[in-house]
Amino acid sequence: MKKILGVDIGGTDIKLGIVSAEGEIVESGKIPTLAGEGPQHAAGRIAAWLEERDAGHQETVAAGIDCAGLIDGSKGYLYYSPNLPGWVDLDLFGLFSGALGMPVTVDNDVNCAAWGEYVLGAGRGTRHFVCMTLGTGIGGGVVADGRLYRGWQGLAGEIGHQVIDRSGPRCMCGTAGCLEAMANASSIVSRARSAIAAGAESVLEDSESLTSKDVAGAAADGDDVAIETLAAAGRALGTGLANIVHLFNPEVIAVGGGVAGAGDLILEPARESMRGQLMADIFASVKVVPAELGNMASLVGASMMALGKSD
Repeated sequence: MKKILGVDIGGTDIKLGIVSAEGEIVESGKIPTLAGEGPQHAAGRIAAWLEERDAGHQETVAAGIDCAGLIDGSKGYLYYSPNLPGWVDLDLFGLFSGALGMPVTVDNDVNCAAWGEYVLGAGRGTRHFVCMTLGTGIGGGVVADGRLYRGWQGLAGEIGHQVIDRSGPRCMCGTAGCLEAMANASSIVSRARSAIAAGAESVLEDSESLTSKDVAGAAADGDDVAIETLAAAGRALGTGLANIVHLFNPEVIAVGGGVAGAGDLILEPARESMRGQLMADIFASVKVVPAELGNMASLVGASMMALGKSD
């Protein structure tokens, strides 16, 4: 039975999975990233993990690797990763294909999540699909006519860095008013804390330990400050969605990531905001839905990418 190694490299941990051709994770594990020891050390430990489970690669025929950052997936080249200090200007394709001794694909984590959702999740049956992840950052992947859209340098899909309000807060990328700065986890916490500091009554506390998950929980319990905080983030998200619809005319936009765990408390304001900004009613046929594959979307998507290259 043909199987694929999926590898999702995070700042703290590397998630690993042996994935069937049908997308089922038949074995999974996790090892520390230890980014400071370098990518070659990480590749060696990944190879050792696989060897313990499939000596000599009797069944595992290819590997799909993903991590956050600016990656040209057509070349498997990493320019920069915010989660992996020192991993700059690296030929990850050459590194991992050498360490693993098998065909590999390397791509941005959100591109992989988008491909996973397209093949096996919320994008099944479509030809034009966009996947967004809302969390510490906001990322995206675009499938156009059944193919992942990469752009000229392989860097397309930086949906979180569309500017939607030049007077908005400064983003980590250096620009003011990016969607990421308006609707990510940090912005939700900051907005809630500001409201509480201004005297609004809430079950939430203006503390350094406050998280976007706390805000979502309070909103689900009917807290007005939390509800409005998520709605404000949703309205900003709606502007980003309207831009995406006008640019790509997708059938479905799937929204995943930790912040999206708030469900319709953020998605319904986003849908309403989006509909109010669309050029014509014909665009409103797009569906904005929750992603389906959870935190394994990138690993599964990376595996499915590699499967397509292994034939």
